[in-house]
Amino acid sequence: RGRILNVAATAAFIPGPLQAVYYATKAYVVSFSQAIDEELRSIDANGTVTALCPGAVATEFVAASDLEGNDLWKNARSPASVAQVGYTAMQRGKLIAINEWSLSFLLNWVIPFLPRRLLLKMSRRSMEKSG
Repeated sequence: RGRILNVAATAAFIPGPLQAVYYATKAYVVSFSQAIDEELRSIDANGTVTALCPGAVATEFVAASDLEGNDLWKNARSPASVAQVGYTAMQRGKLIAINEWSLSFLLNWVIPFLPRRLLLKMSRRSMEKSG
């Protein structure tokens, strides 16, 4: 019984050319979290698992990943605000928490309907702009 909060990223929902391992590991965290949550529910363990998928967060990740010129990081959220979103979602037993409504809409209602090749090209262009 209890609550688990795993930190993934919005990168979990799209392919990531030029950062394939990062994107894939975040997808793993989301998939793993959902599967464990369902397992806990199936045995009535009274526990939940939430995957926090923040968008841009104002941390040293931007500099370490050489992403300073990328427009995606212009409106980065504070770590404290993202942590609050994750904590609140975890307390409510939400499966996935995304810290921005617009990102949530995009990832859940737009991205899944785009042709995969188009999505790959868009993702790659986004990464190339930062380098």
